Amino acid sequence: MALPPLIELNGVTKQYETPGAPPVQVLHGIGLRIERGEFVCLMGQSGSGKTTLMNILGCLDIPSSGRYALEGQDVSTLSSDALSSIRNRRLGFVFQGFNLLKRMRVIDNVALPLLYSGLPRQAALAEAHQRLAGVALDGLEQRLPNQLSGGQQQRVAIARALVMNPAVLLADEPTGNLDTATSADVMALIQKLNRERGITIILVTHEPDIARYGKRLVRLKDGRIVFDGSVLEGLA
Repeated sequence: MALPPLIELNGVTKQYETPGAPPVQVLHGIGLRIERGEFVCLMGQSGSGKTTLMNILGCLDIPSSGRYALEGQDVSTLSSDALSSIRNRRLGFVFQGFNLLKRMRVIDNVALPLLYSGLPRQAALAEAHQRLAGVALDGLEQRLPNQLSGGQQQRVAIARALVMNPAVLLADEPTGNLDTATSADVMALIQKLNRERGITIILVTHEPDIARYGKRLVRLKDGRIVFDGSVLEGLA
């Protein structure tokens, strides 16, 4: 029996309502299908809806209408607690600002999701060690985040995002706080995770040079998908 798509959106809309003001429609009938192992870049100018779409994909927000299925499960109408469980166990997040706990050692930052899930501490630390080795940070486990470079901190964030073996890694402007050379190093790592380990990547960026690391480009404008195809074609 064939597996369902990793992600499938049908007719997804999103509007925000403010008392005393008309509703603001941000997404208009989004249809999107993402298979396992893809590397998809979401692009669009400010206000295009890409951040709202990313929040829905990451179960940080829910559609106003339409259906969002993750691994065949309709998550569009789940409770807050159920969405939180999905975020913790099936989704990995990497943000522009790293979001590391400054007073906690690198290895403890990575182990934290495992400890929250109930894994014994020694087992969690052992798994965190393996994840750090996988992003070329073995030997730096005992350092604090402020003792690392920006690129190293983002690698720690990537290791933490992958420690629960998520179905998909969601990266929101992951190189936004990094210089050009460090950005290239981080993107090469993300690309390697996709190519060699088959990890599904969905990445938000406004930079064509960053999008070129991906395979598929989805471009949004005014809350609608205006392009969905190969990165090479979309950035030609």
